[in-house]
Amino acid sequence: MSKENLRLIDDLICTEEFCVLCTADGSQPHSSLMHFFADHAAMKFYFLSRRTTKKNRNIHANPHVSILIDRRKEGVALSIEGVYSPIRRGQTSEAIVRLYLLKHPELAELAADPDTELIRVEGRSATLSVGVDEDFHVKLKKS
Repeated sequence: MSKENLRLIDDLICTEEFCVLCTADGSQPHSSLMHFFADHAAMKFYFLSRRTTKKNRNIHANPHVSILIDRRKEGVALSIEGVYSPIRRGQTSEAIVRLYLLKHPELAELAADPDTELIRVEGRSATLSVGVDEDFHVKLKKS
């Protein structure tokens, strides 16, 4: 993969605000438009979700997910395969939520809701699609 493609992957991850998070309950897929925050160096992606949502139930039952970050008008899409990784320490969650809210201050009320969970997904591999016939595959750093 060229350096230009790697820069484009970093740019998508660092600058886009929305993604589609795809989960499954074992047999039925489910897609959700989500705000996200990423630690692009570690390829960890963070989402806020109420514990009562279908995506939240799915991710706890089946930790394998995919994330789609795109610029449709440019014909560019990044598809990431990842695995849900629970955050064990409250202090870690609090610090990440503060960083998340720097990117998405409009979600402060959701973040403060006691029914909201911070979800972490560790990216494992990615496919960058440019146009209809150019795909570039990359294994992401071990999280």
